[in-house]
Amino acid sequence: MLDSYIEEVFNQIIAQNSKVGPDGIPHSDIFEKQVQALLGIDGTEINRIIRILKDAHKIFTFEIIKEDLDNEIKRVEGYVETDLQTIRKLKNYFQKFLMDEYEKQFSKRLLVHQIVKDIFSRGNFYKNTMIGQLGNKAIMLEEYESFIERNFNEFTDSWKAKKLAEVILKSENKLLGDNPTLDAKGPETTGQLPLGKRAIDSPKYQNYTSDKAKQSLDKVLQIYGVEFFFRINLRKYNFDLLRQVVENGEIDRRTDLVILKEMIQKMKLNIGKDPKLLEHSERIYKLERIISRQMLYSH
Repeated sequence: MLDSYIEEVFNQIIAQNSKVGPDGIPHSDIFEKQVQALLGIDGTEINRIIRILKDAHKIFTFEIIKEDLDNEIKRVEGYVETDLQTIRKLKNYFQKFLMDEYEKQFSKRLLVHQIVKDIFSRGNFYKNTMIGQLGNKAIMLEEYESFIERNFNEFTDSWKAKKLAEVILKSENKLLGDNPTLDAKGPETTGQLPLGKRAIDSPKYQNYTSDKAKQSLDKVLQIYGVEFFFRINLRKYNFDLLRQVVENGEIDRRTDLVILKEMIQKMKLNIGKDPKLLEHSERIYKLERIISRQMLYSH
């Protein structure tokens, strides 16, 4: 029964994405009501299915409307199939829509990247406005297009089918275990969000924070490894520190730089879940640029 529900929810997302229009991306609040009426399942089960589809790389989810408790505004997410052609069509549509809407409101025509820069610099001004919502869609669709192009092997039909079977089995086993309910608002388990809080909450992190003040960077890296060092500093938004370390050649092995670059790309997919990343967009861009430059001379 779960398989059939998952397939039906997925098909509903595909159908809406295929419209490639203003309603081409399902909004979670409206979509939930539509699925409830269609399948007769509750919101918790729908959220569980969405998580399964996301974990299996069948869909991407991202924030469209930010929660605002003071104004009684609930968070709204968007859903898009992880098909490259679909994402490109939607990206092109919403980027043009964004430019048209911006021109309509401010009587001047700007390119997408200029509008996005304006949105980044005035986040509170655009929050939950039409421009803000269109900007979220245009930005995230372009990020997803780039991510699939770089990690195409994880988005083939065969890979996703295998992953979906694994995720469903894991979900069913969890339901049969000690915790019979899967909290739809619980921590993410997907690999798309690699910078979770577990590293920061671990005893290893407590030791790291103590040691880094006493030891040289070389010693800290020997003890904890570059991957842990990257993960902690990305999670704490220490982009300038990482840029300095790379720029100064303190971390210069190509394999290490590749790891850092891949972590940043996966982290950027979390913009929908962590809007604070938008505040650091310029620092992230500078870090990526330095990494790419240093990789030309690394070994």
